[in-house]
Amino acid sequence: MKNVLLVDDDAVFNFLSKKVVERLGVATDIHTALNGREALDLFNSYYQGAMTLPDIILLDLNMPVMDGFSFLEAFNRLEVAGKERVKIVVVTSSHDPRDMERTKKLGVTDYLTKPLQQKKLQEVLEV
Repeated sequence: MKNVLLVDDDAVFNFLSKKVVERLGVATDIHTALNGREALDLFNSYYQGAMTLPDIILLDLNMPVMDGFSFLEAFNRLEVAGKERVKIVVVTSSHDPRDMERTKKLGVTDYLTKPLQQKKLQEVLEV
């Protein structure tokens, strides 16, 4: 079972994604953040022992306050034990090959386009 962090500024998308993850039966905990800054704040909770480091992050790219690219850059700079085990999956409406290439350079191996489909997520999570 995994801890999952959903990072998307669309509350409806977070709700629906949570349902998809629940249906897969892979998550013990599902947390949400409405932008990259909130997600980084959750990592501060990890530092303080208030939550477990997520195993999987489903990350949108286009968000206010801190977008997905800025989050990835900040995440890569974090010095957190176990960070290398966190799987980041980009889930976005962007079909732009430049976005795909940029996320790949930032260490993302999986790139899904919205709407999130259970079968695609299942393949990426290998469950």
